[in-house]
Amino acid sequence: MGTRHDHLTEAERLERQAEIADNAHARAALLRMAQASRGAAALVGLFEASHDEPLPIVRS
Repeated sequence: MGTRHDHLTEAERLERQAEIADNAHARAALLRMAQASRGAAALVGLFEASHDEPLPIVRS
C-alpha cells in the first residue's frame, strides 16, 4: 500500500516527468497518474489518522 509520503513522492516524480514529456498525450497521462497518487496519499492519510484516534468506549 505504501505510506502517504511514498505516494506524494511518486506524485512529484510524475509531475516532473510530465514537465519534460515530449508530447501532450504522455504529459496528460503522467498528470493523471500523479493525480491518482495524490488521491492515494489522501486515502492513506485518512487510514493513518484513524489509527491515531483511540477507539470509542461502548457501554450497554
